[in-house]
Amino acid sequence: MDGLMFDTERISVPCWRAIGRKYGIDMEDSFFDTIFGMNNAKIKEIFLQTYGADFPYDAFHDEKKAMQLAIYHEKGAPAEPGLQECLDYARQEGIRCAVASSSAEETVRLLLHKAGLESYFCHIQSGDAMAHSKPAPDIFLAVCRALGIRPERALVLEDSGNGLKAAAAAHIPSIWVPDLVRVEPAVAATAWHTCQTLADVPPLIQNLPVWKESAN
Repeated sequence: MDGLMFDTERISVPCWRAIGRKYGIDMEDSFFDTIFGMNNAKIKEIFLQTYGADFPYDAFHDEKKAMQLAIYHEKGAPAEPGLQECLDYARQEGIRCAVASSSAEETVRLLLHKAGLESYFCHIQSGDAMAHSKPAPDIFLAVCRALGIRPERALVLEDSGNGLKAAAAAHIPSIWVPDLVRVEPAVAATAWHTCQTLADVPPLIQNLPVWKESAN
């Protein structure tokens, strides 16, 4: 969801950095490339490895989350280009859509509500409900179980390297839609295809009926 459906990373990065300065840490761009796509438990693990076991991550995260949610409550987050077209195409063709996001369910539902897109999704799988974060395949496999489809008949859209790794580990074909997060070429190569925006997805899959059939 973050960076794929909504341009949240341009909101979250300044929040991370603002609270980070308060706690005396400076986060490089490469650090965000590492953590984006992971759930909070995994991010905490990386923070403690990077900044020391005594770093007060929980308090830090609570302040960052409050700052970010205040922005979302006020004005939501900008939709990524092509999101509406992609969802309209899926609805028209009977393709079921689910959200598999490392963000907390509270955040996912808030952003969908603010954008008026809740009705497009038949299932939401949030990262805070998963024991193992992306790049583990668990969250995508959980969605497949919830929808009653085999992984090879699903399709993952991702912007992060951790998400692409998770899709590959789940043996689900993926489409990479690049955003702010830098992805290593070897990881990007695991994607079935690359689309520059979500608007490019419908023309790509319209002649591939496997995902439409999986809705029946």
